[in-house]
Amino acid sequence: MTIRLTAGLAAALGASSAWAAPPVAAPAEDLSDVVVTATRSPQRTSETLAATSVITRADIVRRQANSLSDLLVDTPSITQTNNGGLGKQTSINLRGTDSNQVLVLVDGVRYGAASTGLAALADFPVSQIERIEIVRGPRSSLYGADAVGGVIQIFTRDGQGAGAGARPYGSVSAGTYKTYEGNLGVQGATQRSHYNVSLSGLTSDGFDACTGRPFGAPGGGAGCFADQPDDDGYNRYAGSARAGYRFDNGWQLSGHYLRADGDNEYDGTTTDQSDSIQEV
Repeated sequence: MTIRLTAGLAAALGASSAWAAPPVAAPAEDLSDVVVTATRSPQRTSETLAATSVITRADIVRRQANSLSDLLVDTPSITQTNNGGLGKQTSINLRGTDSNQVLVLVDGVRYGAASTGLAALADFPVSQIERIEIVRGPRSSLYGADAVGGVIQIFTRDGQGAGAGARPYGSVSAGTYKTYEGNLGVQGATQRSHYNVSLSGLTSDGFDACTGRPFGAPGGGAGCFADQPDDDGYNRYAGSARAGYRFDNGWQLSGHYLRADGDNEYDGTTTDQSDSIQEV
C-alpha cells in the first residue's frame, strides 16, 4: 500500500521559539485491481457493483496450478465437473447455471470448442496467462445469452510492466507417471510498446484408467466395455505471441497469436485405445 505523507510546516512564535506541526497522512491511495469485464470499461473492483474475483499472475505463480480448472477451484460460486485427469473435458457451473451459460473469453474473444461448445480448459496453457477476471451473475445485456451465469475472461501475457530490455523467464517441473512440463519466454516494454513471446509443453504417460474386467466377461465386469491395458497419456504443446504500440494521438495497435495442440488418450467402448486431438 502506498501512502503519501505531507510534511509539517514550521511557524515562528515570537523571536525565540518555534514549533513544527505533526505530519499529516493523506488518505491511502486505492490500489485495488482494475477490471474491465464487468462493464467493458476500466473500473476498480472496489467501485464496481458486480461480484468480481481477480486471479493475478502472482496468484498463479504461488498456486503452482497445472491447469486452468485448478486455478478456478477456489473461486466462490464456481463448481466443476471433470471427466478424468490431464486433458479431459471440464465443465464449469457458475451460480448454479448450466455450463453452456458461462461465457469464457480470451483477450475479449469468445473461447469454445467446436465439438462440445464448451471452453477447452484442460488445453489452455497456464504459463501464458497474465490474469483472470471472474464476474459472477448475469451479464447477458453486455455479452449475450451465454453469459447468464457470468463471465470468465482470461488475459494472456503481453509484457506490459516488464520494464525496458528483453527479460527472459521460464520454468521446468516433473511429477509422477513420467509427467514433465516446461515453458520458456521473453518479454519487454518501452514507454510506447510492449511484447511477449512464449512456448510451453507438457507430457505425461498417465495411467490405465480401465483396470477391471470388461463388462460381459465371465464372472462379471468392473471395468470398461473392452480389455484396454494401456496407459492414458496426454501431451500438449503451445505457443503465444503478443505485441502492442501506442501512438502519440492515443491510438493503440496490438496483435495476438495463441495456439495450443493437445493429444489426449482415453479408453473407448469397444476398441483397445482411443485418441483425441484438441486444438485451441
